[in-house]
Amino acid sequence: MNGNEELKRELMVTFQGELADHLAALNDGLLALETDPPQQERDALLADLFRAAHSIKGGAQVVELKDLELIAHRLEDAFGALQRGEIPPSPEVLDVAFAAADALQEVMDAHLEGRKLPGERTRGLLGRLENAAGGRPPAPKQEPAAQEMARPAAAPPTAETPPPVPHAPPRKAAAEETVRVATGKLDALMSGMGELVVAQMRFEQRLSELRDLHAGLVAWQKAWRRTRGSYRRLQPRPDDSPEMSALLASVGQSERALTDAGSAAEDLVRRLAKDCRQLGLLSEDLPDAVRRTRMQPIAGLFQPFPRVVRDLARERGKEMDLVVEGGETEVDRQVLEALKDPLTHMLRNAVDHGIEAPERREAAGKPRRGTIRLRAAQKGDAIVVEVADDGAGIDLDRVRRAAAEGGVIPAGRAGALDREQSLDLVFRSGLSTHAEVTDLSGRGVGLDVVRENLERLHGMIALETEPGRGTTFTLTLPLTIATSHVLLVEAAGQTVAVPTTTVERILRVSVDQVGSVAGRPAVRLGERPVLLAPLAQVLELGDGEPALAPGERMPVVVIGVAEKRSAFRVDGLLGTQEVIIKGLGRQLSRVRNVAGATILGSGKVVMILNPADLIKSAPGIRAAPAPVQVEQAAQPRVLVVDDSITTRTLEKNILENAGYEVVTAGDGEEAWALVQNASFNAVVADIKMPRMDGFVLTEKVKRDERYRELPLVLVTSLESRQDKTRGLEAGADAYITKGSFDQRELLATLERLIG
Repeated sequence: MNGNEELKRELMVTFQGELADHLAALNDGLLALETDPPQQERDALLADLFRAAHSIKGGAQVVELKDLELIAHRLEDAFGALQRGEIPPSPEVLDVAFAAADALQEVMDAHLEGRKLPGERTRGLLGRLENAAGGRPPAPKQEPAAQEMARPAAAPPTAETPPPVPHAPPRKAAAEETVRVATGKLDALMSGMGELVVAQMRFEQRLSELRDLHAGLVAWQKAWRRTRGSYRRLQPRPDDSPEMSALLASVGQSERALTDAGSAAEDLVRRLAKDCRQLGLLSEDLPDAVRRTRMQPIAGLFQPFPRVVRDLARERGKEMDLVVEGGETEVDRQVLEALKDPLTHMLRNAVDHGIEAPERREAAGKPRRGTIRLRAAQKGDAIVVEVADDGAGIDLDRVRRAAAEGGVIPAGRAGALDREQSLDLVFRSGLSTHAEVTDLSGRGVGLDVVRENLERLHGMIALETEPGRGTTFTLTLPLTIATSHVLLVEAAGQTVAVPTTTVERILRVSVDQVGSVAGRPAVRLGERPVLLAPLAQVLELGDGEPALAPGERMPVVVIGVAEKRSAFRVDGLLGTQEVIIKGLGRQLSRVRNVAGATILGSGKVVMILNPADLIKSAPGIRAAPAPVQVEQAAQPRVLVVDDSITTRTLEKNILENAGYEVVTAGDGEEAWALVQNASFNAVVADIKMPRMDGFVLTEKVKRDERYRELPLVLVTSLESRQDKTRGLEAGADAYITKGSFDQRELLATLERLIG
């Protein structure tokens, strides 16, 4: 490739990024202009729109894309006429402008794919733009409307999108210096960081083994001290035989060697522990830093949706607004890409099924314009995305009838379904409540795709609906899928891992608390029975179940994926751990019930289970005769405070398994309100939290006469002597570091404090 060709290629790459930014500005500006803003705001919008069209024209001229340049030129003329007041921003003019923005993207896509758009389509659009700029009625529309939400007019920039060139429109936020890096390189760097984490885990394992060795030497020294008096009394005497003298001399040398070995082991433990802490900080900070480079604001995903919802609403003869919130929330690029299809289908569903026609809304006493809210927020290690509408809600009778008529369920079973089972039908493939087939509905596909995508991400979905008031879908997903927090459990002598994002509860259940639902074992979770199956049997590791002694409780893990729940009996709970997920290769890419593998610090390879497969694979087994009973909460009562949902879930499960009733709070301010309005036997709190940190919470609790005797335990990643001193000075009754966190230490501390 010669110099000119290389320059052209670089200019084209730069123009792609520039065009994406300008098209986003065009769509946002046109949507804002359509709301009929005040004159001053309208003038500013038109100036921005004119500048965006002008910049596209100039960039297209540089890269020699004549058809794109011509469309941008005609669009620039139309915006100029609007600025001069020669034409009003009528719906017809705005429709032509939206069509031009779509066409600019189509022309660019066609160029990149080595094809050309039909000449009559381009000519028809140019004619409409010319008529609009001249104040004449628009020509008949020839190009199709932007109906496909999967192909928005302005695709959000990805991590590979280059920085805009200097003459791009000014941004609202202050620009940061950037460098364009291929996402493949970031993935490789993340993989390398994963190996660093594994190495750190191995160091900790070696440290644990060395501590065991040192403990053995200490025990040996104690045993020797108990018999050393006898050795002293047998000190060599002149009349000893040569054998006795040699033996006593050897024992003396062994004593000195044992002392030296104990001292050396103690020193080595101390130095290796220091190295492990330093490596731990490095292996914690570096992966987080690399992870942050992969994180992108979810606004890039949300950006096209207002325009698309607007087009779909006009096509269906409806009036609605899309309100977007939480666009600054950052999420891993892979999760961002995987969210696109689920949100697309859910917004389609809200437009077509949720929001009523204007006349129906008025007849029901509601505003003509409906509202769809799309909001995102980070909660601990997860991202929560809500899609809510103020429409008609879901007609469950209609859903049941459609399911029976479509063969989704047997016709005679429809009347026996309860509310929860009926809502589950919404996610079933083949279900459609539309009698006619349109571009949006009637084909029986949609929300089943949402569920499949969430299952692949180990995510969950909740559905709430109220007739006449609207429907809300809540999606909960991990912020990143490069690493995963897992719960290690034992089944039939094997250690396996379950992603903690799908673990809803961990229970200790006795035999008399197991009942049956439709002939299958079940336990009750709140007011809902959940089917129960032995994990070993599901994984085909054995058919037998360990017998329980009278009164003995078995550990049960409740897993939720999308809207489904199942409970699995396990032989033991081994704790949680952050791991690097390893693929199984192409040959084993779809092994049932297995999502991947990981390597523990001990070098042991552990399979990471696929929660969605587990729920599908759970077999029916003979049920116990006892009815399902509600598990009663036990005293004492503990308040767990941590802004990380993963940590809260872990500590909550540990304490509930030990017989405590647990209430959780996401930060110190929420915890302080709970302390003042409820009764607790102890508080377990993190330190680094938003709004009110653990230090301030501790001081508030201990300075108040009413709660001064309330035990408060700080569980934190802050390990410095200064932080520990500050925590104890604030009044904390105990200070436990997460780096060396052991659930036995937490339980022993609480038992010591509250019994």
